[in-house]
Amino acid sequence: MSDRPNSLPNCPLCGRPLLPGPTVDEHHLLPRSHGGTATVTLHRICHQAIHATLSEQELADAFHTMEALCQQPELARFIAWVCRRPPDYLDRSRWTRERRRR
Repeated sequence: MSDRPNSLPNCPLCGRPLLPGPTVDEHHLLPRSHGGTATVTLHRICHQAIHATLSEQELADAFHTMEALCQQPELARFIAWVCRRPPDYLDRSRWTRERRRR
């Protein structure tokens, strides 16, 4: 039995426990713009990293499974970094793909 009340399973990207609240997001494995309906629950920071790293076309073409996402080199580096953070960690300074191009 878990000692975390109302806890969710672990994040399928980073493996850290998911805690109910603002640190959790739903990710469409296949983007909605490409007809996707299935979702997985992730940490918000993990969800942001996916969309900052990959375009919707890249997600639809090659990265619509958790296994493929975990093997993507930039996301693998992110996972190695974020797995050392607490489950409720939010990094408000992470840049989106558009902001990095400016």
